[in-house]
Amino acid sequence: MRTSTKRIFTLFLAALLLTGCGTGTTAETTGDTAAEDTQIVETEAETTRAQTKDSLPDDLDFGGLSMPILYRGCEADIIEVYAEELTGEPVSDAVYNRNTGVEERLNVKIAYQPMGTGTADQFPADAKASIIAGSDDFSIASWNQFSSVALCLENLVMDLQNAPYLDLEKPWWNSEYMDVLQIGDQKRFYLMGDICLNALRVTAATFFNQKLYNDVFGDYNDLYQLVLEGGWTIEQLKAMGEAGYQDTNGDGTMGYGDIFGIDTTTISHCDYFAYCAGFQVSARDENGMPYLTLQDEKNYNIIDKLQDLYWNSGNGLFIEKDAGGAFNGTVYVEDFSSDTILFMPHWFKICENLRDMESGYGLIPYPKYDENQQNYISLVHDSASLFFLPQTCGHAEEACAVLEALCAETYRTVMPAYYEVALKRQYARDDISAQMIDLIHDTSMTDFGYVYNYSIGSVGTIMRNVIGQNGNYASSVASVEEKAKSELAKLIETYTSIG
Repeated sequence: MRTSTKRIFTLFLAALLLTGCGTGTTAETTGDTAAEDTQIVETEAETTRAQTKDSLPDDLDFGGLSMPILYRGCEADIIEVYAEELTGEPVSDAVYNRNTGVEERLNVKIAYQPMGTGTADQFPADAKASIIAGSDDFSIASWNQFSSVALCLENLVMDLQNAPYLDLEKPWWNSEYMDVLQIGDQKRFYLMGDICLNALRVTAATFFNQKLYNDVFGDYNDLYQLVLEGGWTIEQLKAMGEAGYQDTNGDGTMGYGDIFGIDTTTISHCDYFAYCAGFQVSARDENGMPYLTLQDEKNYNIIDKLQDLYWNSGNGLFIEKDAGGAFNGTVYVEDFSSDTILFMPHWFKICENLRDMESGYGLIPYPKYDENQQNYISLVHDSASLFFLPQTCGHAEEACAVLEALCAETYRTVMPAYYEVALKRQYARDDISAQMIDLIHDTSMTDFGYVYNYSIGSVGTIMRNVIGQNGNYASSVASVEEKAKSELAKLIETYTSIG
């Protein structure tokens, strides 16, 4: 079965293998339009990636200028920005060589300033105070999306729309994603591209235990085939989760010590499930201005189906009580590795902690709403990194050149090291799982309402409370919609009036 299945996959996935491996090609889309918006385009062979030139002048020399970069100090996310030394690990070494190469090329000294302890931290108060005070303490910042985007509304972030040296048409920048971050086309405060390695790492991905799948359903390659045929849906996940549960400790109650069909939480997993099924918080009018779409009938249907998954799966779905600890901690890694979870919906980067897992595991997208959804959708979590310049940056032109050089070199060397070597060879356990990574990557997206969630009454994560409490979506929308509309109008006014 395995050989014949791989043969079936070959033609379908050949084009995917030729697709570039940046941070994604689709943004702010739904299941009905993703197939149109995401086109598989043949690109140059991967060997030419290293030869792709940027447009920076060859004679740039910044005379040993110090270039402080503020970034999140969480150990799991440091690799995006900084590597202390060569260690033999492909990604870490690529980051180290990228940084030292850019320093030498531009004659700058990058000074790394880690702050905070993790992706859930707001932008550090002392860093914000530094900008407000007018201090030029750091030239470039990298921080999580959900707390970064509000900074521009306080006029703390520099407009990079016409900044020198930045060539946002180059393949290392994700222009579609950046367009979602903007209001109108006159200002651009945030950069997203290959340099934002964490955006790829926090893209939605579903893990399944191959041993448990084989024990219950037979050859796990059949699941890959189901995905490719477009039949991987929420209903399929629910049915398989119910079939996969085993009361292994014999106490008659679902709990730790059993084998769970699906293990999940009522926090960020709800974001992933909803948006990957086509949920939309916002859309754009004819002038490109965002407006809320909470009342769309499809949103109601998606929430209903997800509530059915969460609350009517019998013993098929286990909800972790310590949601934050489970999502961000080691609970999933330990339980999944010990063959007690069949399906583990999560994000790409969890596979970095599964290298010692003895049983095999596979990677597939989050499920569709139903088979009529034209394409799989893969949400980029709101903890993804964005790069920006503080309003107080005293060497903005030089900082832009450094960002362009860093992003270009990430495209040439770091992204292939993570995407092709680490994700596909070190972490993936079979060839087909490696191909699924392309499928997930090429359907990555976000939604304006999700990006600016905390500036518009948290309606971008409304699904968490509704699904988590098995509540009523209509009443939840009714209680927040008018306030959210008012806050969105204020956000648009503030954004467009800056400068």
